[in-house]
Amino acid sequence: METLLRKSCEVIKEAGKSLKNAQVPSARAGDREKLVQQFRAINAFSTHIIRAGLLTIAPDIPWSDAEFDTTRQKDPALGRMYWVCDPMDGAIHFLQGFSPWCISLVLMENGSAAFSIVYDPVRDEMFTALRGQGAWLNGEKLRVNVRNTIQDAILATAHPNQPLKEKKETTLLLTSLGKLLPKAGAVRMLGPSSLQLAYVAAGRLDAFWEYGADVYDWLAGALMVEEAGGKVQTIVGEAFGLETNTGILAGNEELVGLLEEEMPVEWDIFSCKM
Repeated sequence: METLLRKSCEVIKEAGKSLKNAQVPSARAGDREKLVQQFRAINAFSTHIIRAGLLTIAPDIPWSDAEFDTTRQKDPALGRMYWVCDPMDGAIHFLQGFSPWCISLVLMENGSAAFSIVYDPVRDEMFTALRGQGAWLNGEKLRVNVRNTIQDAILATAHPNQPLKEKKETTLLLTSLGKLLPKAGAVRMLGPSSLQLAYVAAGRLDAFWEYGADVYDWLAGALMVEEAGGKVQTIVGEAFGLETNTGILAGNEELVGLLEEEMPVEWDIFSCKM
């Protein structure tokens, strides 16, 4: 498994280098439709490089193409072992010419992440995790931060990709921000969820939360937080996994416990208790 992780890192690094060299499109998108077209083009460009590289090193491991279909992500037909990849996390940043943006890759085995990679090509930072053995940044072992009060904590979150369609999740995010902004040391939205979770594993952030069901966005970073000594769960305190549909909460165990008490949930907003 260590050899496959190392070879996978080489594939991801090559893809990141190619993306970085591709640069931002010469003309900024004039409207949302053109921005979506640019995203599809750069996403396909990155996907092609990564899939080709993975086929070379592991031809028998299939690729899940359910990145944008949360129902298919739970399909048992995917098999015992398969790849989960976000070939461009933070695409808006990339297309607008700023960072961070990254690539994430997970090898799933029997329904859980066996290893994961999050690579930031701009900073040349390779975050990796191997189940049961730890998490690393460019080879240096990672450990979650020990801040254990909300008022001292540097928190991060992310908004839904489609706020107009994901109204419940948007309301929950805004409600949670209203509760936590006055209490926390600081709150940030840095863009890519996978990279923000990797930052939690590295102690750069103390905790991360996000509402929704975008499990594929969270798998890579979630394993890193766990392997760095942290805790990962759903917003409502359940075990995190492929079936998660309420959101993710990750950080050191004590801080996660405190934040869980602050998190509004669906029945709160619809019963007007907040």
